Amino acid sequence: MTEFEQQLVRALERREPPAGFTSRVLAAASLKPTRSRWQAWRWAFVLRAAPVMTALLVVAGGALYQNYERVERGEAAKQQLLLAVKIAGAKLYDAQQRVVSIGAIRGAGTEEEQ
Repeated sequence: MTEFEQQLVRALERREPPAGFTSRVLAAASLKPTRSRWQAWRWAFVLRAAPVMTALLVVAGGALYQNYERVERGEAAKQQLLLAVKIAGAKLYDAQQRVVSIGAIRGAGTEEEQ
């Protein structure tokens, strides 16, 4: 065996606990941890503030969602307006071309008469 293995065997050998070990462990386990006034106040504050913080988060989330919906409706209206302007422009262009063609036809007729 190597020196390391020998040290490991010695470290893991069973040993009897020192006298009074069991009573000290049980005494330490039976002690209740005491809280200072600061710790008690802090927990009371946290427990009272948690619902308030939750309500604030819900309200803030609702406001953000409403803003998101408003922006989305605005973008949809913008797209509809752009489409309407494009259609109206095309119709006006068609009407202008008809007027120009009618004017050209009438203008050609008057030149021949002169």
